[in-house]
Amino acid sequence: MKNLFIWFFLSVSNFIFAQSKVLINNNLNIVEDTLKRKKITDVLSQYILDKSVPNKDLTIINPKNKLETWLFLDELRNQQNSKIFTTKYTLMYEVISAETTDKSNYTIYLNCYFEDEKIKHSVAKIQIGVQEINNKFLISSTLKKAINNWKSKTLENYTFYSEKIIDEKKLKNFIAKNNQISLNLNEQKLPTKVYCVDGFLNAYKLLGIDYRTGESNIENFLLGIDFATDSSQSAFIVATQNGKFESFSFGSLWKARINKKYPQNNFYLPVAEGYSYINDGDPFYKWEQIWIHFKNTYSASQKTDWLSLYGHKENFSLASTSLYLENILNAIIVRKIEKEKGFNSVLELLTCGKFNREDHDNYFKTLERVSGITKSNFNEKIDELITAENKNNQ
Repeated sequence: MKNLFIWFFLSVSNFIFAQSKVLINNNLNIVEDTLKRKKITDVLSQYILDKSVPNKDLTIINPKNKLETWLFLDELRNQQNSKIFTTKYTLMYEVISAETTDKSNYTIYLNCYFEDEKIKHSVAKIQIGVQEINNKFLISSTLKKAINNWKSKTLENYTFYSEKIIDEKKLKNFIAKNNQISLNLNEQKLPTKVYCVDGFLNAYKLLGIDYRTGESNIENFLLGIDFATDSSQSAFIVATQNGKFESFSFGSLWKARINKKYPQNNFYLPVAEGYSYINDGDPFYKWEQIWIHFKNTYSASQKTDWLSLYGHKENFSLASTSLYLENILNAIIVRKIEKEKGFNSVLELLTCGKFNREDHDNYFKTLERVSGITKSNFNEKIDELITAENKNNQ
């Protein structure tokens, strides 16, 4: 067993956003060499505080753990950019301890916190790896150290990592769906690592961010899936209820992929949700169940003015498991467009602009171009699509 040296910082070192630098108590000896200590603190400061540099331009990341470290940094930025920490409080970071197994590899432990009326509230405990390579200090996520005893399974160009044994059929289902999305988005299929985690908090913890329950906003992971990719590889974290893919949803994967690809101001959410609906991507209902809810709410015997309802976000399900009218109308529209024109036309509608309850001009202009459906014939065409869908669901 390697010797493990641990330094505890009884007085802490603060990383402060307003000053964008690291303040180190010189009596706290992270390492004996003061120049080396300064390099470590400088690289930590740059990594944590410099929010303006895109991941791909950060030269201080260890290339061996690049994608996992990007995922860590993405989540760190999500927390830093959340409304409460950009308007009301300042997030701060203090080094609480450090450890190493040799003179070149360090794990730094930090407390992420904010102060309210001089009371310190911890948001998360954070781990960051620092490696000295060729006299340069590089940062990495501690994820790979955390999965030393995990199981792994390689299928095609995918490698899955999990604490539990996962049914191979479910892994193949993930591969098929992810490959189909890549095809639809005109992206190449890349070698992919998939980390299967039991729950949201464990997903963050695996990255090196251990959130304190009750003190933080833990909604940043997009419906259980996040990923990072470069030109040659991808890495996914899939957080389900048990880490075994039983609760994996196509919708989580689909929305994670398209949210990374398209700017939010060009992204038309009802089309994205509609495509998720028809592919059983809703987290609560299969498509057949969604359609039953829809038929029970909007009776075929009663004429409905779909155009006048569009944009009001009517919920035709329970308040706790919302299903919106715009989403289901776009679901049957997207089915028609994909069948007749192909997925590139679906993408054109998907990227027609941000959904606006008051202004649908861009949407209807694009809809007419890719489907022939206009404002003047909207009700008629929707009725036709509903009739066709009813036949398919008989």
